[in-house]
Amino acid sequence: MRSPLPSRRAARAAAACLALLLGAGAGAQTCSAELSEALPTPSGGAVAEAAPSGVVAAALLKEAVELVEPALPPLQYDAAVPLEATDPYYQTVKYLAERKLLPASWRAEELDAKTWAAMLDAFLAWYRLPASGVDAPTDGADMVADVSRVLDRVSRAIRPAALLATDPADSSRTSFWAIIWNWTVYPRLLVVRPDDGASSRPADALASLSNCVRHVTAYISAPEETAKRLFLSHNSSRMYVVASQPGKNGFWPYEVPAGAELAAFGFELPDLSSVRLYAAVFDGPEVGFGTLLGLFWRVRTNVAPTALMGYLSTPD
Repeated sequence: MRSPLPSRRAARAAAACLALLLGAGAGAQTCSAELSEALPTPSGGAVAEAAPSGVVAAALLKEAVELVEPALPPLQYDAAVPLEATDPYYQTVKYLAERKLLPASWRAEELDAKTWAAMLDAFLAWYRLPASGVDAPTDGADMVADVSRVLDRVSRAIRPAALLATDPADSSRTSFWAIIWNWTVYPRLLVVRPDDGASSRPADALASLSNCVRHVTAYISAPEETAKRLFLSHNSSRMYVVASQPGKNGFWPYEVPAGAELAAFGFELPDLSSVRLYAAVFDGPEVGFGTLLGLFWRVRTNVAPTALMGYLSTPD
């Protein structure tokens, strides 16, 4: 006999519909189109026809991570991958395993509530967000909705700030774009090759640096040398490229030669010629807050000095 009480999944679906009708559920659709494209479905099938499984979950979570975290290096190497290397989903599952997002309970052909929640909750933990509370999905549409809700929460937590560097000889020419990306599991600077003919208007750059989950609204615009000094305050500081898009398997990390940092920022080094975006980290003495404030008055920005530390903070 069927229980007269609605299931948790049905109750949640009803609540979601009500929120949408009330105009409060727009965030629940975060990146749903991108996620649906990434969802493995039967040939020509609808999203709802995809049966939940470990590989479907892996494909969705990898897409979600890459939407939020471009050029994210592995968090561990030589992680066990529970698939044959010839499996079409091997690289997808390997990506998650190397980023500590593949629980021991994961199985390729099945997906239970515990495993699904563990995958999503590990991702949420990167941003100090509470557990997802998901149930076992019944179809692909459920899975897309679950990940979309997770991305909505992540979108509200992350703190990206754009660094827009201009040519000191021609302030209308953009030298490079970057995103200060610290509220993440792997703090780094994301250096982005500007679009051809990109203007120096912040609004145009912010739109290009944003996507369905990553809304970049804060910016600092500065001449090349000032922008460089935000990260390299001493001659002993060093810059390393740790990941890129497209990737270059086995090539990173790469130490940028001392004195060649501006060339690296401008994608002028041969090793960066085919790269659209890369992640950089820096060692050596950190730039102190006083130094940052001193530089702050030489730049154009929509970030208040009192809010600066929020963009430089990390979850740990």
